[in-house]
Amino acid sequence: MKLLPITFLVAFTAGLVLAVIAMLHGVEYTRSNRSRAPSPFFNLPALAAFAIGFGAVGYPVASRTTLPAWGVLLIAAASGVLAISAIITLLASWALRGAAANPATDEHEIQGQLAIVTRDIAAVAPGEIRYELRGREIKVPAKTLSAKPLSAGAEVVIDRIENGIAFVEEWAVVEQRI
Repeated sequence: MKLLPITFLVAFTAGLVLAVIAMLHGVEYTRSNRSRAPSPFFNLPALAAFAIGFGAVGYPVASRTTLPAWGVLLIAAASGVLAISAIITLLASWALRGAAANPATDEHEIQGQLAIVTRDIAAVAPGEIRYELRGREIKVPAKTLSAKPLSAGAEVVIDRIENGIAFVEEWAVVEQRI
């Protein structure tokens, strides 16, 4: 048996193993420098996609054709690059669709978020706040946690969002507790 088909089988298997590791542990687990955003091109899912595409196309081409080794490697490498571009496109479209569907779904990102009152918040009637999340400006109805009304322009901190209404507290009050 030739060495080239075995190489493609090993690459395909390694790609599947890397994909499972990425699925179980996530991309953040494997990154040493977590202070920067992950690279969309050089990460575990992209490496797994390359290895799977490289092995899945390379094995049948190497074992079923009479192409020279350099031709087989070129076709397999091109397939791996296509697999990377497909996975990046797919993940980017999922991420954009998820962020656009409901920008305020992640409680950890919203809690403690600084916002500005854009429409007066009375003790009994909701007003409106504006904050920025992932580079987008978001406006939502808001109620105050205290009985004190808040006027437009006041700085507030978001405690939580329930049923599309933000519950906020004046920044000065939060600052005193800190």
